[in-house]
Amino acid sequence: MSAPVSLHSPLDRLVSWFRRGEGEDPWAAPDRTALHRLRYEQIGAFLFQHGLEPSTTNFDFAGRFLDGLEAPLVRAAQELLNAKGSLTDRDVERIVERCAAGETPDKLDKLTRELESKVADCLAAVGDATASTSAYSTALGEAADQMGSEPGEAYRRLLEVTLDVAETTRRIGGRLERTREGTRRLRADLERAVREAEEDHLTGLPNRRGFFARMEETLARPDAAPFALALCDIDNFKAINDRHGHHTGDRVLRFVARFLREDLGRRVTVARYGGEEFVCLFEGADAEEAADLLDGCRARLRERLLRDQTTDLPIGRISFSAGVAPVAGDHADALRLADDLLYAAKHAGKDRVVTSTLPVASAA
Repeated sequence: MSAPVSLHSPLDRLVSWFRRGEGEDPWAAPDRTALHRLRYEQIGAFLFQHGLEPSTTNFDFAGRFLDGLEAPLVRAAQELLNAKGSLTDRDVERIVERCAAGETPDKLDKLTRELESKVADCLAAVGDATASTSAYSTALGEAADQMGSEPGEAYRRLLEVTLDVAETTRRIGGRLERTREGTRRLRADLERAVREAEEDHLTGLPNRRGFFARMEETLARPDAAPFALALCDIDNFKAINDRHGHHTGDRVLRFVARFLREDLGRRVTVARYGGEEFVCLFEGADAEEAADLLDGCRARLRERLLRDQTTDLPIGRISFSAGVAPVAGDHADALRLADDLLYAAKHAGKDRVVTSTLPVASAA
């Protein structure tokens, strides 16, 4: 890796400021075009310094990091920089996903509070209706007692309270209807926000947040054991992006996501873990059984010949490497083991599935 590219320093900008033409106002507003050019140069230097792809995700991340206004994003990136000295495309994607996930609970919390407020309004309206009914009942009793001695006054009083109750009932009915409509809208918004929070928009699979939520639900069922967990990574995916572009790469991701989900069946939860990685939870299968199932899927995927729909150029065969681990106790341990096994599969030649015991043979 070449030496880091230095960004424009404050001294450079100060010298540039002093070198303005004699006819220029030194206190004039800065040239927007020059500022934009400087910004692009800074972002480009950052991407080049870390060897990052010039993708929209990386470009956006670099701008946000250099702005320094988003403390969680800056802190997460700085921690990795302190530990590793540089960032990878995978690091950037995980940081962006983590920070985006942090925004979602705020939205859900706001919608939940609004929904609770609507329910409180509904309960208050019911309370008002109950109070009105009780008051009407009392007035009827008083009118009945008055009927023998002052029938005219009793009828007048009875008509008055009846009209009051009718008006109160009308107001409460309208209030309940408005609350019902608002509650229906909020419920739809809440359901949509939950789906958005737990779904990967590119592939339609659960994202990491959604996967962990479903995994906790599945692991809580006592009749579903044993469990196994797999991490899968598409082989040589960067070469596909380099040769055919990111749009084709996205289509390949969608294809592999659909293939894994349909081939592995409903007893396996498949999610996008990040980048070109997928995570699978096998229900009712131990690690070796899950590895056999996943290896069959790998072999069937390997038989497919893909072609770029835009350029009609051949993409070729797609393969993936995977690590499969048993889930026992803390699922974080299973994830770490699966990640280590995936790393072993990559270094053993790719296009293979490795379990915690022996590697499953790859296709020739």
